[in-house]
Amino acid sequence: MTTRTALVTGTAQGIGRAIARELATFGLRVVGVDIRPHTDPAIDEVIVGDLSRIDECLRVVSEAAEVDILVNNAAVLVQEPFETFDMDDYDHVMAVNLRAPFLLARELGPSMAARGWGRIVNISSIGARTGGLADSSVYSAAKAGLVAFTKNFARNLGPRGVTANAITPGAILTPMAAGIFERDPSIEARITADIPLRRFAKPAEVATVVAYLASDDAAYINGATIDVNGGWVMT
Repeated sequence: MTTRTALVTGTAQGIGRAIARELATFGLRVVGVDIRPHTDPAIDEVIVGDLSRIDECLRVVSEAAEVDILVNNAAVLVQEPFETFDMDDYDHVMAVNLRAPFLLARELGPSMAARGWGRIVNISSIGARTGGLADSSVYSAAKAGLVAFTKNFARNLGPRGVTANAITPGAILTPMAAGIFERDPSIEARITADIPLRRFAKPAEVATVVAYLASDDAAYINGATIDVNGGWVMT
């Protein structure tokens, strides 16, 4: 049997790195994508690219060649009150968090469908459910749009053997979360108090869900949005 290839974006750190490592344990060939050069024993190939640029997204697709599993994880967060949100920052957040996943799925989805099997897993955010924290309006809007894209891909690609699903992580111990803590040191304790499990998740606890959705066992899960938030928000 030919080894399947997974393309995972944002693998230099955090959830993306955990996803790459988890998928590798199942014998998948993992291609990582990030704006930062990096290495990891679990990642067979790293493509360095700026996903905020259309031409770079298309180059990633070309270099990755045949992909069976696409995990759109790369994201950027700019915290700024909506009243003063810089429009260049707006365009950047939307480009990385929403346009890049669309482009990668648009380019790779049809080839998966032509082979009769494929998986698209989009990493959204609890902000898509809630509107996000006070200064994350644009990030949350992009992540909500990603959920809508997921459902559309699921409807259009499902008949040809390709599933598309989203995951909405909540409080995860990542470098992005660390940046939020630096901005407001009290926020970790406040959020933890609202989570029934009374803790933040490890990136690996998101990665295991990705691995399941990417497997043959999840063949009948399509168009779903799965919360991984410890009960912080229940939908």
